[in-house]
Amino acid sequence: MSAAAPAAAPAAAPDQQQPAFRGEFGFIGGAVAKAVSTTFIILVVAAFVARHVLDDKYTIAKTHSPEIVQARMLARFEAGSVIPRFEKYHVSRPDAIAMLQGVLRPAPLEAYTVVVGETGCGKTSAVLDAIRPNRTGIVYHIVRDDLFVDISKRLAESLDFEFNQFTFTEGYLKDRGVELHEVTSAAEPFKSWVLLSLSLRDVAQQFKTKHGHPATLVIDAVDMIAKQGPALLHVIQNFAKSAADEQLLNVVLVTSDGSTLPELEESSAMTRARVVEVGDLTDEQAVDFLLHRGVNEDSAKRAVAEIAGGRFVLLNRVTKQLGRGHQVNQIFLEFHIGTRGALRRLFGDLAQISPPASSTFCRLCRGAQHVDDVEEALGRDLTKKLLATNVNILAYHPNKTYTLHSRHVQRSVSTLLNCTRP
Repeated sequence: MSAAAPAAAPAAAPDQQQPAFRGEFGFIGGAVAKAVSTTFIILVVAAFVARHVLDDKYTIAKTHSPEIVQARMLARFEAGSVIPRFEKYHVSRPDAIAMLQGVLRPAPLEAYTVVVGETGCGKTSAVLDAIRPNRTGIVYHIVRDDLFVDISKRLAESLDFEFNQFTFTEGYLKDRGVELHEVTSAAEPFKSWVLLSLSLRDVAQQFKTKHGHPATLVIDAVDMIAKQGPALLHVIQNFAKSAADEQLLNVVLVTSDGSTLPELEESSAMTRARVVEVGDLTDEQAVDFLLHRGVNEDSAKRAVAEIAGGRFVLLNRVTKQLGRGHQVNQIFLEFHIGTRGALRRLFGDLAQISPPASSTFCRLCRGAQHVDDVEEALGRDLTKKLLATNVNILAYHPNKTYTLHSRHVQRSVSTLLNCTRP
């Protein structure tokens, strides 16, 4: 008897039928679901990004608009520049401070001002002293060893103006009397100056309208500009003159070297300039300065009389050298050798100096001489060389006079040329 046939397998359950189709359907369905999910996420992210891009564009448009940029400049004027605190020992100069405070807040505004003072006379300190009690409405900027192309940009930083914050449109420029091509074709630093000056005029008008009087812009050490190129200095002078004519902004230019004054006078804008001078300390103030620095009284008096006079930079140098144990005679000898070398480079053999020149130098040893007398005897070219800061033999003053640059030069010249003092 044959074996019984195996029983038939039970029918597959419905959910186990057609496994290939189910696998494909599951794959396709998952892919579709994933695609839909990814698309949804992309759309959500895109919407989020688009919203923020639009917000950023709106923010940029607001931030970079002339109104916002100029509002920052106006705030800078209203707050005023931050002025450093006094040094440990401070020399009070009430007369100079009072004069400079009148310059900083003139009533009425009739001219722009040029403040002149020889390097090291304490002029910058006096200007800061005049600003310190009330800096509201005054922006102070000092020209450093900037590259020529960066001079306008550094000034802009002091005014809280950023050139790339908004686009100067052709309409904006034309409304202010400037054509677009005049700006785009200009080289630096003139291009930046044009753009800065346009906004500066707008802000000055806003300040005056709001407060009832002009703001003040002080640019210190403009001699640093003159040394690199007087053209920019003359452009700034023209702006200062125009601002004074319109009683719009009080511009104060401070030069740390009297030899720059003739360069300033080459500009026709000088017709509306008021020139004031900050001189050296008195001998009494200078002696007191040295006494407070620990110099004994005898050395202090001799150092002032024979070397430094009231020139801060020289007083500081003398203080350091006396502190190293040097004697007044030794210190003077160093200065004397420098003066003799400078004169020899210009004249050669000092014994061969012409009588008119020698006579002029001897008169200068006794006091100030009128510009015409000095230039006639020495010639303009030689006079200019004697004014140069690397020589420092002559000093030029706003009252159209020359003097010898400092006390030690006066004494050296008198000795070298055998001048006799009355």
